[in-house]
Amino acid sequence: MIIFAWNSVSKTATLVREYNPGNHKVMAGLAAGIVETDPNKHGSDFDLAARHELEEECHLSGGKWYRLLDDGTTLAMDKYCSTGLAIYLVIDAIKVDNPRPLDEEEDIEILEGVPIDEIMKMINRGDFNLVGCCATLLALEKLRELGEIQ
Repeated sequence: MIIFAWNSVSKTATLVREYNPGNHKVMAGLAAGIVETDPNKHGSDFDLAARHELEEECHLSGGKWYRLLDDGTTLAMDKYCSTGLAIYLVIDAIKVDNPRPLDEEEDIEILEGVPIDEIMKMINRGDFNLVGCCATLLALEKLRELGEIQ
């Protein structure tokens, strides 16, 4: 799952910057993770996994959540990969003082207060991966629909 975190007061997003091993680059992106089937972790619950990842990677919790695909629908990564993708928008999540810990291998920089024009520049210069780009564009469309942005 992948989560676009939006602040309706500042009209900015919270992004992350982390190493992407597929292309050996540090890139910007969104909080994201794998839904784990372990009942002590997520128990295959996409919504719970999304909330955990947002807290771990962005130190944010709560807010108003939207699942950006039809209920229960996931996007396939591509024609060769069966991994499904659930995309979320969260509006006005609040800062967590003592967040869930990152996974051992993660080293993430939180980018707070990023305006839409800067996000679009990042996408256009290839600083987002394809999954992050897709999720961002769907989230921006939902924000337009909600009257949050023009």
